[in-house]
Amino acid sequence: MNRVKITVGGTEYKIVSDEPAAYVMELARDVDKELRELMDGNPRLSMQMAAVLTAITNADRARKAEKAADNLRDQIKELLDENARLRSQADSLQLRF
Repeated sequence: MNRVKITVGGTEYKIVSDEPAAYVMELARDVDKELRELMDGNPRLSMQMAAVLTAITNADRARKAEKAADNLRDQIKELLDENARLRSQADSLQLRF
């Protein structure tokens, strides 16, 4: 377990993670950047509102990425099944000659 000190939105947090410290810090920088961009674009947003919007945006991205990965896995499975079918056909044709 790695203990990492990060700062997001001006608040310091101590995170315990299985991930390498550099990775956790990179994620924190990304979240902090998104948070600040939201707040800069709309100064009326509170930190809490910006944090919720950032979380929802990232959850949406993650869900869409999972769906895209599932679709790619399905396509790969279909292609592998088709490949196996075609190989079987090719093998049966070779046996005839």
